Amino acid sequence: MVLSSPDIRKEVESGALKFEPPLEEKQWGEASVDLRLGFDFTKLNVAKGATFSVASGLSLIGSAGLYSKRKLKPDDGMGRPERFDLHPGEFILALTHEKIWMPNHLIGLVEGRSTYARVGLSMHQTAPWIQPGWSGQITLEIRNSGPLTISLQPLLDQPCQLTFFRLSSGLEAEQAYGAQDGGRYQGQTTVLPGQDPVD
Repeated sequence: MVLSSPDIRKEVESGALKFEPPLEEKQWGEASVDLRLGFDFTKLNVAKGATFSVASGLSLIGSAGLYSKRKLKPDDGMGRPERFDLHPGEFILALTHEKIWMPNHLIGLVEGRSTYARVGLSMHQTAPWIQPGWSGQITLEIRNSGPLTISLQPLLDQPCQLTFFRLSSGLEAEQAYGAQDGGRYQGQTTVLPGQDPVD
């Protein structure tokens, strides 16, 4: 069952579902919440002659420094957040501004918003689910498939929406995300395991 806005608000008011910082009223939709773009951006570098195995773990990318990272400034000198220009064909990883705590009886689905899709931006490639028990900022896998260079601005852009589904039965703590394997992305503040936090 998809939760409506009143039901999502009840989950937040009860403390079961948490957002930090709290959501602003403009972020509430009819049956979803919009999330703001954060300040941290990571771009994978071209490494000529190098071959990478995902099965070996993403931490190899992080520890080998096969990426460039950028933390945007909250003020560009004109009273606005600094922007990140995403050119046609480029792919980046970025964090949401909000950190989320998901209760054990809900699962979330993160999707791009229509306004951004219409200029060719996708907000995730194949990883839309936010599992029960998960906490942290959400990594957005952003690709510009359109012909225009798109300027992305933290806090001002709300490129994705989060929808919530109620599980048929809630999970016990030992069944929730990260309980058995430690949850490699639990509490993430960077987009790649082994990546140094952005200063």
